[in-house]
Amino acid sequence: MKNKSKKIVMLQDFFGLDYTYQENLLTKNYTKYGHNVVVISSTFENVFDYAHNKYDSSKKQKTEEYFGAKIIRLPYSFNFLNKLRKHAGVYEILLKEKPDLIYVHDIHFNLKEAVKYKKQFPNCKIILDYHADYTNSAHNWVSLNILHKVIRKSFFNKYKKYISKIFPVVPGGADFLHEVYGVSHKEMELLPLGCDYSKSMEIMQNIDNIKQRQNLGIKENDIIIITGGKINKLKNTHVIVDAIKKNNREDVHLIVFGKEDQGSEEYFDNIKKSAENYKNIHFIGWVDNTKIYELLAISDLAVYPSSQSVLWQQSIGMHLPLIVGDFGGQDMSYLNQNNNIIKVDKENLNADYFATLLNQLIENPSEIEQMKKGAEKTAKEYLDYRIIAEKTLEN
Repeated sequence: MKNKSKKIVMLQDFFGLDYTYQENLLTKNYTKYGHNVVVISSTFENVFDYAHNKYDSSKKQKTEEYFGAKIIRLPYSFNFLNKLRKHAGVYEILLKEKPDLIYVHDIHFNLKEAVKYKKQFPNCKIILDYHADYTNSAHNWVSLNILHKVIRKSFFNKYKKYISKIFPVVPGGADFLHEVYGVSHKEMELLPLGCDYSKSMEIMQNIDNIKQRQNLGIKENDIIIITGGKINKLKNTHVIVDAIKKNNREDVHLIVFGKEDQGSEEYFDNIKKSAENYKNIHFIGWVDNTKIYELLAISDLAVYPSSQSVLWQQSIGMHLPLIVGDFGGQDMSYLNQNNNIIKVDKENLNADYFATLLNQLIENPSEIEQMKKGAEKTAKEYLDYRIIAEKTLEN
């Protein structure tokens, strides 16, 4: 990383120590290349608690260490319906830490304190990334027209001129910012969620592929298809399970890792029951990040029937071809840099279509190999977090 050492404060709502999310991998790469990083986040430590708004107001402020970075966890000083939140004491932390760069994740209501600091120290830059789009936000009239178009927009517009660069993480986020918040496209630059490519390479170079397959009862030359994550109805996991059942090939296995999301217990139970008589469908359960990489390393193809996930990038980082379903508004062309993704449109999100598509690929191994090479090139040149971290420091 060419940039001279900087003091970076990352301002966000959630930070978990045992995850491979964007903020974790940016923090890891910043510190690896000599930058001094402080992360200010909420007291949430578990992503499921965070996703389902299980906030524990009894948790106190604390400081932790993560790959040499300082993680400062602050209780909310304001929390309206789990939608509008902010922390107390952020400005005082900024004065103490003296950042050169403040990296704000989404339209955080402590952006006000970041701007107050910048006014006092004009050489400090503020950048902001943005994760919302029409698929994960503004699903009802109140959310779109009150929360976004009135409350967040008026707050954001008050401070936008102090932000050096706005980074939507998907193309849909850029459209959302433009249409809902009035941000021009020239003010934005896509900052894709990436992969921990150094870890990918380490796993691929050291894994005993044959032994790992044997542990699952899978032959050396069989085809492994992988899917997983937080299982819920939006992911349409049943589609790929049913496709494998339809094909019922002895030489093809499906690995499903992860556990059901809250409210999707019955959905996942039904999927597992439907596959009870199919020995080539392996439900692994919830596994840690290293195990996810190991499972990806022994696989030949990753399939995610729908719903955007960082697993797309992680799979590309492990040089896997992807079959990805788009149930609407999820343009993944920016990840298909080298013909490494097959996109399935909404009208084809069914088991028959996936079964036929998988059979065609399996019968044409040279096509899978070409997609693997494309995934490798995409990971190296576009999704490596070392490259992405560098990009955030160029402004």
